[in-house]
Amino acid sequence: MTSQKSAQLGELPMAKHVPWKATVVVALVAILLPACGLRADKQAVKAATQAAVGRGTGSGTGTGTASGPGTGTDLGSAAGSGTGTGTGTGTGTGTASGTGTGTGTATGTGIGAAAPAGGNGGATDVGVTADSITVGNVSDLGGPVPGLFAGGPNGTQAYFNYINSQGGIYGRKLKLKVADDQLQCNQNQANYENMIGSVMGFVGSWSLYDNCGGQTLAKHPDVFNISQALTIDAEKLPNTYNLAPFGEGAITGPPLYFKAKFPNAITKVGTLVGDVPASVQAWTFQRQTLESVGYKVIYENRFPAAQSNFTADVVRMQSQGVQFAIGTSINAPDWAIFISEAAQQNFHPQVFAAGSAMYAAGWIDQAGGPKATDGHWFFTTTAMFLGEDSGTVPEVALYLKWMKQAYPNFNSDLFAASSWANAALFVEALKRAGPKVTRKGVLAALAQIHGFNDNGMTPTTDVAAKTPGHCYYILQAKGGKYLKMDAPPVGFRCDGIFRPYQH
Repeated sequence: MTSQKSAQLGELPMAKHVPWKATVVVALVAILLPACGLRADKQAVKAATQAAVGRGTGSGTGTGTASGPGTGTDLGSAAGSGTGTGTGTGTGTGTASGTGTGTGTATGTGIGAAAPAGGNGGATDVGVTADSITVGNVSDLGGPVPGLFAGGPNGTQAYFNYINSQGGIYGRKLKLKVADDQLQCNQNQANYENMIGSVMGFVGSWSLYDNCGGQTLAKHPDVFNISQALTIDAEKLPNTYNLAPFGEGAITGPPLYFKAKFPNAITKVGTLVGDVPASVQAWTFQRQTLESVGYKVIYENRFPAAQSNFTADVVRMQSQGVQFAIGTSINAPDWAIFISEAAQQNFHPQVFAAGSAMYAAGWIDQAGGPKATDGHWFFTTTAMFLGEDSGTVPEVALYLKWMKQAYPNFNSDLFAASSWANAALFVEALKRAGPKVTRKGVLAALAQIHGFNDNGMTPTTDVAAKTPGHCYYILQAKGGKYLKMDAPPVGFRCDGIFRPYQH
């Protein structure tokens, strides 16, 4: 019993069928980003391993018309001057739109920062020149599950393209070097070792073996890693930061929500767990949290990466009376297979529930369409990035625009959306670090960011404190679509807590 391609991302993840992992493998992750993603075709994998340079020019901080909301909480920090009171989408002091004289310090994510009159210092550190900043991305792209995390580099590159179209940051365009670890520990570590001397840091990586590369990062504490961690070892590194901190534990909100709706189902729980360390670890945390609020797991199977048929599991769950089938430590393609086979066997427990990775373009069709998935439940920790939230969360529309432009055949998933948001966090740190940017400066900036949500793409996270979040959305599949259920008028549900694992 163990897993394979599955890594529970907790939450918190795309070129033509590449999915995400949701909530990023673990607690938050464990219940938020659970599962890996959809497989990608060869074209998608190739696209993910090619570094694209952004296009177009734009203007950033400096004289000009500022845009953004008025007085409020400032999530940005790059200085701006001229008409208005700053540039960017962060809120600032004074009036942020219109004309008039004034200065401001509110630049949130999404707007470039122009080079100062005196220049940006040129080659200020490894991977930095006068006109570019190069960072690395190490993700699971090939190996047993081709395209598993292609969304990682795709989402990162799409955000870089957007920033480059605005003129870059302090006169520098952002570049991305991508490496494929082939879903292997040794290769993951080798990729970091090979790239660490030529890139400023790492952004948007997704790997089930990030603890292996973490050994290299531990030896280079000056090199930042702004990526979703899928193992505790990777998350605990002082130079790792992200918008879905992976903690030892899991959130109680979704379990309590389902317990209230289906009190008779939670004592007969069945699950499948991908047999890889990250997935097993995440499920260990989540299982304890489930049991702490009254759930009882009566069926658990850890399966190898090579397994692609789950009919036997369906039959065993059915015979054992499973009424709550949950998929959080299994990747999206495999859960889709399980769901389609459950429909074929007329297995209809009271609840089918899954994590963020199953909220992905094409997943419902992959799982058998509305006939097989209607009524199924999902819990996620991102805005509905497939487009449902475009009208209320402008960042979603921005994300979709740039993803489509860069990867028109890619099916958007958790991994791409998460890496987009972490790329935005990187840009925020660059702005705060200033024109003469260094690795040390970026890390110092990250250590001061206590409230960031990429303009609503994710729940607000205390990045510096690395505090696991507990906010989420509940979704349900109906008629081939994902619908938000019992959500507040604005923002995420934030009931429940993050429950630490009891050793």
